[in-house]
Amino acid sequence: MGMEQFFLDLQPAIEKAVRHAMEKIRQEAGKEHIYSAALVTDSDCITLFLAVNTEEALAKQDKADQTPKRLAELREYWPEELVDQVADGSFSLKRYIPDEWDYSDGTGSELNQISQQLYKYEETLSDADDEVYGQFQEQFLETVTLAFETLRAEGVFGPEIVCFISMSDDDRATEIEDASARRLNTPEQYEQFQAWTGLFNG
Repeated sequence: MGMEQFFLDLQPAIEKAVRHAMEKIRQEAGKEHIYSAALVTDSDCITLFLAVNTEEALAKQDKADQTPKRLAELREYWPEELVDQVADGSFSLKRYIPDEWDYSDGTGSELNQISQQLYKYEETLSDADDEVYGQFQEQFLETVTLAFETLRAEGVFGPEIVCFISMSDDDRATEIEDASARRLNTPEQYEQFQAWTGLFNG
């Protein structure tokens, strides 16, 4: 199967998988208020999972960061000024860090099956050159963004939810998060996201 066709088929599959994952997450979260959702991949673009956080979960995470022991640990890594903001509750360290969030699609989800498809398809490229790999990753990120846009338009993610795409353990993460946050949110939401990342990345 050609790459273009693979991604044409993949987009609706991602949309369906995320719709189902969001139904499950909304049940789990109950009355909590979802404020952010991210589709997270890895540096090879062969895994995909959905992470979601609520204001209530974040408040608990912030509380855990405000214990004297935790603040002392943070002071070893973070600028004094930032840690003071964490201590007084004006900066939330976990706000846009999907790996730290409370809700995700979980194991055995449809997104797991999509990850398996990605893995298999990427294996067929094993003899390909870097350019083809680059194309695969670019197409993949574009497809995920388009799926997110569709879901956003459908109301699967309400207007209050900040949406973005993230990549674990990769230098490109900041750039990918920034570009997707700009595309998927209102200018005001994007500004908030940018202000937070600016502080977080110092």
